[in-house]
Amino acid sequence: MPKKRTTDSADWTSLKSGMSKKSSRRKPISWRALGRRVWVWTKRVCAVAALVGIVWGGIELYRNSYFDDFFGGESKPISRLEFKTDGAITGAWLNGYLKIRRGTKLADVNIFAIKQSLDAMSQIKSSKVERLYPDVLRITISERAPIAKVSRKVDFQTRVFLMDSDGAFFSPVCISDDKIKSLKTVAGIATKFAGNAPAPYGLAQKLEEFLNATKARVPEIYGSWVSVDVSQLGSRTLPLITATAADGAKYVFKPSEYPRQLDRLEYIMKYMRENPTNKAEKIDLTLEEWSVVKFETPKSK
Repeated sequence: MPKKRTTDSADWTSLKSGMSKKSSRRKPISWRALGRRVWVWTKRVCAVAALVGIVWGGIELYRNSYFDDFFGGESKPISRLEFKTDGAITGAWLNGYLKIRRGTKLADVNIFAIKQSLDAMSQIKSSKVERLYPDVLRITISERAPIAKVSRKVDFQTRVFLMDSDGAFFSPVCISDDKIKSLKTVAGIATKFAGNAPAPYGLAQKLEEFLNATKARVPEIYGSWVSVDVSQLGSRTLPLITATAADGAKYVFKPSEYPRQLDRLEYIMKYMRENPTNKAEKIDLTLEEWSVVKFETPKSK
């Protein structure tokens, strides 16, 4: 008599899906198997990263290392110096500064020393020096753009340092005298030197905002200013910015709500032109409801 086949017991859910409980179960993955999977994928990722690093390193080696020295090729003399900048430094000045002799082979140029020399200049934010074989040396620099200037005594001499929007100070190179003269002198900054230049000024962005707002709205008045005092700009109770014109007149602002303050300043200046009176000695635009104008006391004859 044939043996009777046995079937797995099944509940209504397995009958509905056509699968028994045993066939629908999955064996749990052991920690050892999981660790093997992680290890396999880790090796694959590391292999890909290593390959990318080798390719990238080869490209950088070709561009920036003594490639010809490593592989015994004949290096050609530099035929062209490619120079790019976003500032004022010129190629002629750079040639004189680097002093690369005519006929120097491209592989003999120490690009790391050139970059270090360029980065040491306070006016240069960053630099990149590349070899483009067979005979081109490429130098790309990014310069600091000045927004104001300060004067400091250094070794018994007065030196002018320019300030950029990040508050960094630098000695000007290839920047015209007219450009330097047009910059406002900043007063009220404590002198602390960091190397060969004053330490960075932390409120430079607020100063730049003030200078841009006034220059755009009242360019004639802005042009008459020779200095800007920021000694109270960092005050927690009453921050102020005071601009002084060539004739000694002072303009006092608070570092906010510039449109409202400049509206009042334009009205005051227009009124003074239409109604000639004594010269304004001080115009305070910091109050909410009105402005205070102090006139110069007429000199007795």
